[in-house]
Amino acid sequence: MSRAALVLSVAWLLGGCVSNQPKEMSQPDRAAEINLRLAADYLAKGNLMAAKEKIDKALEQNSRNADAHAVAALLYDRLNDPAKAESSFQRALSLDAKNPNIMNNYAAVLCKNGRYDRGEKYALEAAGNPLYKTPELAYMNAGICQRQAGNLPRAEEHYRRALNIKPRLPGALFEMAEVELSQASYLPARAFLERYLEVNKTSPATLWLGVRIERGLGNTTGANNYAARLKNEYPTAVETKELLESERTLK
Repeated sequence: MSRAALVLSVAWLLGGCVSNQPKEMSQPDRAAEINLRLAADYLAKGNLMAAKEKIDKALEQNSRNADAHAVAALLYDRLNDPAKAESSFQRALSLDAKNPNIMNNYAAVLCKNGRYDRGEKYALEAAGNPLYKTPELAYMNAGICQRQAGNLPRAEEHYRRALNIKPRLPGALFEMAEVELSQASYLPARAFLERYLEVNKTSPATLWLGVRIERGLGNTTGANNYAARLKNEYPTAVETKELLESERTLK
């Protein structure tokens, strides 16, 4: 099972422009825009109660704002209410059917809920939109989706497309290392992990991945080095428990 996180983001709202909003807005629409930005900011910071208050106000002020429905969908997903999340995504897309930001977020939620083929479809539609600024993230979501579905060749295809766009994309590098390891391609797995570690910090997942890769290569010293770091730096991590169990099995 993939341990990389599906990419869910409100960055397109926090970074500047908002899609398909007229330059001249009425007072209620302008107020809705302000509440939408506040809701997105609260959601990004994990303040779900404040996000709910602001997004409800935004939708009351302008019920036809696609971005507001999309943020509501992400909020309901965080609140573990898949029915409301689905309804909000559908409403958002009915108002702005080609918005790649909304499609990629919808794809991630679909995949998280086990609707892999539909999630992949929306991720690829987002990635194929020439106006989308980060298609590599959509390809990575499509890859994670297919890996979770058990389709490694298709997952690898999507990860490689993501890396063709952004060769130093950490999530895709980590995922490719995992895919290569699962196919006993230990040297490529090591190379992808090394590329990952050049651009991102270590974590329990990456150290445990390093242990397994070096074991596959027969590099006892390398495996032990990763194992020691995992035990010392993350003694309570799930990966550390997996390591200790594997060591008992190997004895």
